[in-house]
Amino acid sequence: MFNIDKKYMTIGIKENLGIDIQLFIWSEIEKRINLKEDVDYLQVFNIKIVDEINDIVEIEHTQEIPKYKNISVIKSKGVKNNLKVFVILELETGYATMLLATEY
Repeated sequence: MFNIDKKYMTIGIKENLGIDIQLFIWSEIEKRINLKEDVDYLQVFNIKIVDEINDIVEIEHTQEIPKYKNISVIKSKGVKNNLKVFVILELETGYATMLLATEY
């Protein structure tokens, strides 16, 4: 069983993604871990602004091995642009890092 003990983020995340979306991403990963589902070391979140006026955002969460895909629609002012976010999990050490795909 894997636990995320230490969570880190890059400056790109801090500057481009609101805390509400960051917390949503962490909770999605932890939910899968708590359900004892297989979690890949690389989690991918595609964040797309659906309705800018009403602050509606679509978040597509995927991983490659095993295949996983989930789409959530939430209300958030914490997104400035459409973004791709990676969360890299260090399964043995309990570390996790959230970064923009452009920072990889």
